[in-house]
Amino acid sequence: MVCRMTDGRRWLMAGAVLLCSPALTFLPVQAARAADPAASGPTARSAAQPALPGSQAGRAKATPPASSPRPPRKTLHDRLVDAEKALAMAGNEKQAGEISERAEALRSRALTGSVQMLISDSHDALEKHDFQQAQDDLTAAITIQPDQSVLYRQRAAIRLAAGDSNGAIADLGVELQADPGDPTAWGMLAEAEHERHEPEAALKAFHQMLLLNPKSPDSDKQLKTLEQARDGQQD
Repeated sequence: MVCRMTDGRRWLMAGAVLLCSPALTFLPVQAARAADPAASGPTARSAAQPALPGSQAGRAKATPPASSPRPPRKTLHDRLVDAEKALAMAGNEKQAGEISERAEALRSRALTGSVQMLISDSHDALEKHDFQQAQDDLTAAITIQPDQSVLYRQRAAIRLAAGDSNGAIADLGVELQADPGDPTAWGMLAEAEHERHEPEAALKAFHQMLLLNPKSPDSDKQLKTLEQARDGQQD
């Protein structure tokens, strides 16, 4: 929910983000007979197209048509993009939730076992409100797999929970550059900008989140909160 969070809500939100964690047929050439039956000399024979020997003709007839090439297998990135497109077209909140879970699984598919252990350690530290240790565990995970941008989003969740909005925004920038279709990251960016008292930036990020996930839970209430902040009203 994009509203000012208490410390308790901060670490709960960070924990939730961490948990989300494929024809050619060859025919024999038939020799044409000469029009004059008497024309059987060498000249007539050379003018005719020679027939394939029987064994070659049989093999040619038995050659199956060439099969169509299979379309290339979709990459992990392609599958994620497909899921993000489906999320934007979800018909209801339940369907959107199921698609979101599938997309999150794809984002974490390439994480190694050691990185997953560090994420688990980070979550344990977060439950103890040890924000520094939780952040250190995620930083270690990023060092191992810096190409996995979802790790930056997870560290951003911890930084946001610890009140480090600027650090969270820096990490979210890395994630959104690599995966601009991540609605969770856009929602977190809206929260971070709201915490920095940047209502216009917060609304811009939140509207982008709504484009990607129109069925986001409680989005109407969150939008109203941000609009009130922009208009100078009290939360």
